[in-house]
Amino acid sequence: MNKQKKVAIIGASAASCIYALFLKSKNYDVTLFESSNNIGGAWGQDNSGSKYSNIIYPLSKKERDIYQKSVNFLKKYGVKFKNNYQKTLFSKKVVNAKSCDLKGLYSLAKKKIKIKKNCEVRSLYESEKSVLINKKHLFDYVFFPTYIKLKSLNIKKNDKKKNISIPFLKMNKALHLRVVVYKLKKKKYDFSDLTLGPLDRFQIQSLKNSLYQINGRVLLNWKKKQKIKIIDKIRNSIDCDRIISSKFFSYRSCIRDNKQIKILKNKLKETRKVKYLETFTLLEFLRINIFNYIPLKKI
Repeated sequence: MNKQKKVAIIGASAASCIYALFLKSKNYDVTLFESSNNIGGAWGQDNSGSKYSNIIYPLSKKERDIYQKSVNFLKKYGVKFKNNYQKTLFSKKVVNAKSCDLKGLYSLAKKKIKIKKNCEVRSLYESEKSVLINKKHLFDYVFFPTYIKLKSLNIKKNDKKKNISIPFLKMNKALHLRVVVYKLKKKKYDFSDLTLGPLDRFQIQSLKNSLYQINGRVLLNWKKKQKIKIIDKIRNSIDCDRIISSKFFSYRSCIRDNKQIKILKNKLKETRKVKYLETFTLLEFLRINIFNYIPLKKI
């Protein structure tokens, strides 16, 4: 009988949680390493729902071809879908997209997967037979998602040690806002300038009892303004009866452009046990890693 392989995934984003559960179903022993105290990353949730604008929408023909298959797959992992109140701004396009409730996914991951929270991966050392994380955690393989912050890793090959540098453009800190309002007075909004007041990348969800939830990213030229002014601008832009609640969320992420992603892929080809995990978009992640089994074909 083959020994169960121990694998680690850096980060506990939505994609990482999905992949961890997928690998678990294939009899891998999986551990997630998360630098913060929360899971979900840019798709994080709290008891009141999504912190950010969580939607899935195909941006290419390849993604359109697998869209319904992806929705069906995600439902099996506890993800719920809901139509938005009206069109959504996503990737600088006004689209008819569904909102995602990932609470079920995260509950499943917490129940079935080992998650090391507040445990940032600061070092990787690949030997002939294993990968050592932070000089203490030993694994057969490690999966390296697209937007992980790690400047280098070390490998030992043919009794020689080599340091592999990993490029990234910068760290970005985005500011997001979640607002719950009572009685929207407009049935349609003008999104011709691709904004909703001080927000871009937004969605409007219908809740119960004439309540609506708006999630959006605060525009760059509004990020440093007083939060009360941002709220006032939202109130004037959406024309509602009143604002019930509002909450701001900050999210730090590693930014890589297409050139650097290509370099990252080539750098990781020098390793044997550190595998690249495509997480550029959630649909692209599913297409490559789940439906086409690309990383597993190399194990």
